[in-house]
Amino acid sequence: MCFSYITERLQPLKEFSGRVLSPIVLLIARLLVANDFWKSGNIKLGYIVDGKADTLYFLFEDYHVPLLPVKVAAWMGMMGEVGFSAMLGLGLLGRFGALGLIFMSAVIYHADNNELAPFWAAICAIIVVQGSGKYSLDHLLFRSKRKTS
Repeated sequence: MCFSYITERLQPLKEFSGRVLSPIVLLIARLLVANDFWKSGNIKLGYIVDGKADTLYFLFEDYHVPLLPVKVAAWMGMMGEVGFSAMLGLGLLGRFGALGLIFMSAVIYHADNNELAPFWAAICAIIVVQGSGKYSLDHLLFRSKRKTS
C-alpha cells in the first residue's frame, strides 16, 4: 500500500523527466561528443585546405590504423570525424552518425589508446538506443511521418 502511494506521487516527476529532462540530456550528450570529433576533424580538414596534406598523412602514420593504407585512413578518419559529428550534433540521422562514431572510437582506442574513446562510444550507444531526442532534426523531419502512420 505504501509503495503504490509513493509510485503515484512520483508519477508527475517521471512524466516531467521523460518530457523535459530526457530530451535536454540527449541534446547535451550529442553536442559534447560531436564537439570533440568536429574540432579534431576540422583541424585535419584545415591541413588539406592549407595544402598541407603531408601533415595529415604524418599524423596517421603514428596512429597505425589497422588494415588501411595511411592515406586512405587519413581521408576516412577526417571525413568521418567531420561528417558523423555534424550528423550527431544536428541530430540528422543521429543514430547512423552515432554508430559511425562508435566505430571510430573503437579504432581511436585501438590505434591511439585514447582514454576518452570508451566514453564517446558509451554516449553514442545511448543515442543509438534512445534516438536523437526531441531537440533534433530527426524529430523535426520525421515527426509528421510518425503522426500519419
